[in-house]
Amino acid sequence: MHSFKLLLVLIFLFGGCSLTPPPTFSLKKSTTKIEQLSKMIIDLNKTIDRFEAKDIASKAVNYSKELAYRYKVVSPPLWHNTLVNLGIRKRGLCYEWAEDLLIYLSKQRYKTVQFYMVGASIGSYFEHNALAISAKGSSWVHSIILDAWRNSGDLYFNYIQKDKYKWKNREEVYNKVLNLPPH
Repeated sequence: MHSFKLLLVLIFLFGGCSLTPPPTFSLKKSTTKIEQLSKMIIDLNKTIDRFEAKDIASKAVNYSKELAYRYKVVSPPLWHNTLVNLGIRKRGLCYEWAEDLLIYLSKQRYKTVQFYMVGASIGSYFEHNALAISAKGSSWVHSIILDAWRNSGDLYFNYIQKDKYKWKNREEVYNKVLNLPPH
């Protein structure tokens, strides 16, 4: 146990130089991200309402930034995870980003899209969780990944099939987060 504590102290002493504050968010960068994400959402399916797509994109990008400040994140995300796991920070693990973003966006009651909780490497040390969005009635396989954790609050998004992670639908987690009965 003593050697574990010593290891932690050494990590913080020598790793401290690599800890950085969350990314800075310029208005221009945010506007560009919102436009890109909005277009991607619209391109998923012609049934998606353009105004909803723009609203979702704006809320997802901006709420991810808000969560970064609430969580008092440091970068890179794995360092922040260490701080959470040691009790130095209260929140900011990948599943917390995904759950908080899901709860926030679900309150908007969008009519032409649906959300999914997704996970990669489920059950392993490097399990990763995120939120996905698709057209209403479409499969989660044809969705866009919304990952606020990956870049410490600077929302990452990509078509789920093009992402580096191999995602799986986590309907049971989705239902639990939103207090829905299981199907």
